[in-house]
Amino acid sequence: MSSSTQRQRIRRTPSDRRAEIVDATATVAPTEGLECITLRRIGEQLDVRPDLISHRFPAVEDLAAEAFGTAAGAELDTLVPTDRAAGTPTEHLACFFALATGAAYDDISRLRINARRLSRYRPVSHDRVGHQEAL
Repeated sequence: MSSSTQRQRIRRTPSDRRAEIVDATATVAPTEGLECITLRRIGEQLDVRPDLISHRFPAVEDLAAEAFGTAAGAELDTLVPTDRAAGTPTEHLACFFALATGAAYDDISRLRINARRLSRYRPVSHDRVGHQEAL
């Protein structure tokens, strides 16, 4: 009899697993940088084998680009909400700058700069960065 305990495995739908992988990558990328994203690193973050990550994302560049899009999109949703309270454009701009210059957005700002730099060499990142800039 083995003395090790096995953890309960939870089978997720492919879309849920994909979202979990992207979310984990989006939390790692702002602090460590997009070039540090590896299948092994994200596997460690999720406590799964890297093969599971590569099954959903055969190329790590695709994973990094999607994680950037997720992180940048979440930031944009917070900074420029679609449902704004009543106010003047000047008040909305003041609110935007108050939020964007806070310490909470330092990591995402570095991530945007990092993604912009990498987009020169990675076509998938180039498309994702261009889309985020257009938004």
